[in-house]
Amino acid sequence: MTGIQGCIVALAALVLVGCGPKEDQFVDSKAAAERQARGELLLDVREADDYKEFHIPNSTNIPYGRLEYRLAELEPYKAKPIMVIDHSGLRSPRAWEQLKKAGFSQVSVVTGGIAEWRKAGLPVQTLEMQLEQERLQREQEQELVEEEE
Repeated sequence: MTGIQGCIVALAALVLVGCGPKEDQFVDSKAAAERQARGELLLDVREADDYKEFHIPNSTNIPYGRLEYRLAELEPYKAKPIMVIDHSGLRSPRAWEQLKKAGFSQVSVVTGGIAEWRKAGLPVQTLEMQLEQERLQREQEQELVEEEE
């Protein structure tokens, strides 16, 4: 590597160090689960197909690639806590940065992503589970209709 290339690499590293979430803006999966149970928004930025396959119950899915176009959906959370999660923790810091630039003031990143969430034994909902819940709900609604008749 030439001297100029070394300077460019060093400059890039300095710039990157100043970007992204700081240590106190990360939350582990167990703490995230507790905070979600208290009503904080858990924003899953994985692709929609991945989310459908399995996801954290009561999480909100906005794929990272669509986030800038769907920020209006998150407007009610502009001054409220938002925890961002992805598959393994690579996209979440970029989503964090995008949200911060858009004026969201209380954003944190779930370390290790949903992979760490599952490893910790925390609940996830699969497509099969969701379909079964919907089937049971339809059956209950049908029973209510039949009782009314």
